[in-house]
Amino acid sequence: MVGLSFCDFVGTREEKAQMAEYRKKEWPRRYKNGSHLWQLALQKRKEGRCPLEPGEVAVILRAMGYPKETQIYVASGKVYGGQNRMAPLRNMFPNLVTKEELATKEELDGFRKHVTSLAALDFLVCLKSDVFVMTHGGNFAKLIIGARRYMGHRLKSIKPDKGLMSKSFGDPYMGWATFVEDVVVTHQTRTDCLKKLSQTMTSGRTL
Repeated sequence: MVGLSFCDFVGTREEKAQMAEYRKKEWPRRYKNGSHLWQLALQKRKEGRCPLEPGEVAVILRAMGYPKETQIYVASGKVYGGQNRMAPLRNMFPNLVTKEELATKEELDGFRKHVTSLAALDFLVCLKSDVFVMTHGGNFAKLIIGARRYMGHRLKSIKPDKGLMSKSFGDPYMGWATFVEDVVVTHQTRTDCLKKLSQTMTSGRTL
């Protein structure tokens, strides 16, 4: 998703160079010479068309009232930036797990023959989770939200307003209390989880 989004993300020179080469190889028509990408990335972020970074997801969830003990399942392949990029999310929510941590290598080997098989595992976990958080606008996330609605899941999915959140993230003078208010007000019409959260904040939850 990070490569396909053509958004700009913090990273080392080596990581950015690798990302540029990957985009040039996979999407040569969109890449062109790369000189136009900075303005495009900035515009897309303002419009809310960039995937949320792990640190952004962490502060949004904390602002919504999710406690530190909340269990979070990360449905993803290789993360851009590796463990360093995941550190903010893991620091705020230590109970962070992936399929590689929940299953043994032998259990996953049978699924590695087909990429879609690994994606199917993520799909099933997300489908059955207490809450699903949509961090990007890809088809995988849209399919999960649609399936959960069709099945009448007891808690709806959270679809962060990335456009409005980009303004809050970009305001260096915004305090935590104001940010929390922005998150709650912004997402009152985008999820029904907030009212129910206040009644269950002390219990363990799976995202």
